[in-house]
Amino acid sequence: MKIALDWIAEYLNPTPAAELAADALMNAGLPVESIVDAIGGGGAKAATKVLDIEVTSNRTDCFCHVGLARELAALSGGGGVFAMPRIEIAESTTPASSLTSVTVDDPENCPYYSARVIRNVKVGASPEWLRRRLESIGLRSINNVVDITNYVLMELGQPLHVFDYDQLAGRRIVVRKARAGEKMLAIDAKEYALDASMLVIADANKAVAIAGVMGGKPTEVTEKTTTILLESARFDPLSIRTTSRALGLKSDASYRYERGIDPTMAETASRRAAQLIQQIAGGDLAHGVVAVGNAAARNIQLAMRFDRYRKIIGVPVTPDRAIAILTALGFTPRIDKQIGGGVEGSEKLLAHVPSHRLDVEREIDLIEEIARVVGYSHVPTLDRVSHPVSSEPPEEKAARTILQTMTQAGFSEAVTVTFIPESDGKPFLTDAGSSLIHLQHAGWKSDVIRPSILPSLLAVRQTNQNLGGGGTQDARVFEKAEVALQPADKKSPPLRRRMLAAVASDLASLTGLLPLLADRLNVNAKIGIQPKDFPIFVRGASAEVLLSANVGGGGDQGSVIGRVGLFTSELQKKYDLRNQVAGIELDWDALIRIFVPVRRAVAVPRFPGIKRDLSVVIDEAVRWADVHAALMEVKLASLASVDFVTTFRSKEIGTGKKSLTLTLDFRDPARTLKSEEVDAQVQTAIQTLANKFHAVLRA
Repeated sequence: MKIALDWIAEYLNPTPAAELAADALMNAGLPVESIVDAIGGGGAKAATKVLDIEVTSNRTDCFCHVGLARELAALSGGGGVFAMPRIEIAESTTPASSLTSVTVDDPENCPYYSARVIRNVKVGASPEWLRRRLESIGLRSINNVVDITNYVLMELGQPLHVFDYDQLAGRRIVVRKARAGEKMLAIDAKEYALDASMLVIADANKAVAIAGVMGGKPTEVTEKTTTILLESARFDPLSIRTTSRALGLKSDASYRYERGIDPTMAETASRRAAQLIQQIAGGDLAHGVVAVGNAAARNIQLAMRFDRYRKIIGVPVTPDRAIAILTALGFTPRIDKQIGGGVEGSEKLLAHVPSHRLDVEREIDLIEEIARVVGYSHVPTLDRVSHPVSSEPPEEKAARTILQTMTQAGFSEAVTVTFIPESDGKPFLTDAGSSLIHLQHAGWKSDVIRPSILPSLLAVRQTNQNLGGGGTQDARVFEKAEVALQPADKKSPPLRRRMLAAVASDLASLTGLLPLLADRLNVNAKIGIQPKDFPIFVRGASAEVLLSANVGGGGDQGSVIGRVGLFTSELQKKYDLRNQVAGIELDWDALIRIFVPVRRAVAVPRFPGIKRDLSVVIDEAVRWADVHAALMEVKLASLASVDFVTTFRSKEIGTGKKSLTLTLDFRDPARTLKSEEVDAQVQTAIQTLANKFHAVLRA
């Protein structure tokens, strides 16, 4: 954000020297990247300095000269007087409502829209002072009316737009979503294809501006324009950001809208622009404003405890100093003496948050405001700080590794309720003779402790599927939680287990997690599957999960740690799931036990590899694990890996047969392989599959 000090002088008296202003802003969290001489009209150097300030996205109040003048006034400690620009407008007797109308079809994305009409304006070159102001901060002068909207944007932080009133069909404004296939020629002379997610400003027939981003060429103000419609509005930040990024189109307006602006500034900026247009371009301002929506600010009052300030910052602040700082920043503070329930005579500060401070929401924000103006240099520095450092417990590191692995594999973590309906829990009892644990109360739909996480994840899947706008049909979610059931021996205490569960649309997404988890937890571990039927899964499409690990005498040796499979049609129907869903559930503690916290690094291959895809027709009963093992046992000279791609079945392939597609990755660490070398090894792989599984290469 560039600011010109002679412009700042309009609102702050006296104005500090450039170096002093830069130091003050730097210490208050607004670093100044450079100080340069302003370049005025004709290339002559003007007698002012321009500061290029790095403003963080949360400080939207500082994206304008008024906001930074307010900051400098507060940082001066009373040495500078801040004042907003004085606004006076002269209106004609013709009501604006008789000249135009505003309709907002999407109030969620446009909570406020206002329009003023000014007739008999004279559009032409801007006066020298206006051109110099804009050019000093890097803006190009266009004409007096457009320059005024840019001036007010840089002055108050509120984007504005002006339309050639006579080019608006129906002389009215409609704020709506773009129509399918709608296009618009923007003022940058480029045509943009719009879609139904984008908010536009339209007249009676067509889109005339991309809301909050850029206006349209046909309705831009030129020297032929005599009547203008002045727009000042509020738009939803997410809507503007999404549209701007989708179109690859950015502007000074979109930059501010997508970060949030003062909700009360729309009317002030509209009046300010009307004032300057009348002064510079003349014209008759219609009486009143045509406005739709609400421009009210949040009504937030925060409390700050002075003892809390002292504990966090390290030094106290006097009530008078805190009041002065917050008042200078635009807050409305007062002191509230606490009576009873605390230290006698203790005080706290209450402050109404001004509309321009969208970033202030909590007590800690008030503490930060006061501390940064007081100056962080006043915070005492201790010569020595004692802080005990301990290594991360292995179990915590293992848990973090597992959760990160799940997330990196494309799964989102869910947090669901431990209690579920009895009808949801019964199908998931795994131990013979076990039973559900009932809650000791009545009246809840969820009346048992879940014996498995899977029913909860199926409910999450259902919720995502049924969301508006088509929902999320392929919700890949996981959860780590504790489950419980009552063993067959009713005298035994409830059996509690920590489990890791996940659901996805296909088995490959879940079985693919197993080697990934093994690799991250223990390089010597192997997690595989062995076909086995479970009541909750489709017969022939499920397996138990086996873990074998060599961890120096510890860990499970070929033990069953879970189950995986495609859910039955009964469960699909119970949860009203439109698409097939697969699930996996693993023993959390078994995974934790095999963890070995050893860092491993593998050099990046220096030479390119060669990949070859094979599709072979084999018997339905042949498992991928057997195919993979057979190819790896051959020990082909350059074979680095064998990866599953997909399985295909059709009438042409034949009953009891399936087509298996796999990828062979060949690589030599010392040189680049030749195609002829790989061809011979591929033929060996094909022959191996033919000998062991009667596989036939599919054309």
